[in-house]
Amino acid sequence: MTDAATTTPPTAAAVEASEPDAIATYLATDGADVVARMNTDFADAVLLVGRVLGGRPEATSAALVGLDARGVDAVAVDAEDEHRCRVDFDEEVTDPLMFTAALLGLVVRAREVSGEEGLTRAEQEVARLSAIRTFVTSVVAVEDVHPHLRQITFGGGDLHAFVPNGPDAFVYVLLPPPGRTELTVDQSFSWEAVPDMAEADRPVGAYYTVRRWRPEAGELDVLFVLHGDTGPASAWAARAQVGDPVALWGPRTSWDPPADTDHYVLVADETGLPAVAGVLDLLPPEASIQVVAEVASPAERQDLPDHPGATVTWLSRGGAEAGTATHLLVDAVRSLEWRGDHPYVFGGGESRALTEVRRHVRDERGCPREAVSLVAYWRHAADTDDAVEAAAADDGVEAAAAAG
Repeated sequence: MTDAATTTPPTAAAVEASEPDAIATYLATDGADVVARMNTDFADAVLLVGRVLGGRPEATSAALVGLDARGVDAVAVDAEDEHRCRVDFDEEVTDPLMFTAALLGLVVRAREVSGEEGLTRAEQEVARLSAIRTFVTSVVAVEDVHPHLRQITFGGGDLHAFVPNGPDAFVYVLLPPPGRTELTVDQSFSWEAVPDMAEADRPVGAYYTVRRWRPEAGELDVLFVLHGDTGPASAWAARAQVGDPVALWGPRTSWDPPADTDHYVLVADETGLPAVAGVLDLLPPEASIQVVAEVASPAERQDLPDHPGATVTWLSRGGAEAGTATHLLVDAVRSLEWRGDHPYVFGGGESRALTEVRRHVRDERGCPREAVSLVAYWRHAADTDDAVEAAAADDGVEAAAAAG
């Protein structure tokens, strides 16, 4: 999902900001990913920082190599050599929620110091995301699809103005803080303001794909995978009742196939299947499509649109915990015989599983970056009992994993 920067919400690793080791925990779980995403998707911004704030004005490339609470370490390359440089934040980060703002602050400062015109990709994304709306609405219907999947319908409020922007249109479902029933945000919500909110007032939530949008009724359906109380959104969804208030920040989309695409490979676990369903609804009958879908068991397969050009490979974990069979998706994708010369690989699911798929299609299949959009919707925390719900944004500075 191609979005970024200060409006990107934090991963769950960052939510316990009051704990003494919150910064260390965040850096251990997300630091390497943040550095990788900056270097991959915001290389022009990193170069600007390296040239201007790193003291290497002749540098032709730069990369971050370290991140801590006080700043970043970078390597800038010019015609003479590689040069290590240190760039400090404007102030030390004391709350994990502030890392995105601190990183972007370096870009802003570099722009101001340089006096150069133009915008880096990071600056462009921030400007674009600042226009994203927040809709205040409520639950109007709840339906259990199976014991681990619940469809919740939102309607009312200002949702009549909602407009999907892609077949996988997704929103961040903003919920009341734990232990409370009233929303603490309204239509003026912004992620930049969250760090300044009292911890007890900060909303919780996660990204979810809109499965159906009925503009005539001003209602949308969202499928929630239930996994107990291991995530705030799952815990809320399991108890959701008609009338419960929510806010929806979005929509956003990660669907962006190149114009020459002649084949589609859709890869997902339970969390990504609503997006796959939306794509199957969109693509014309003549489209060539291969779907690889992982679920806990055959009984938990989700209904997918019957597309004449699609073949679906269902994978079962045999009841194993979600996120523990990361080889299933990549093994299935590896065994596919692709039908086109210019495939587009799209999907969503657990971070580590999609990372393996991404490496395969990029490194072994040779797919260019623009032909791969695999989004980490969540991350299994292998060393704890808690599932980490990651932002489902593939270009987010703080996203746990990202497309391409």
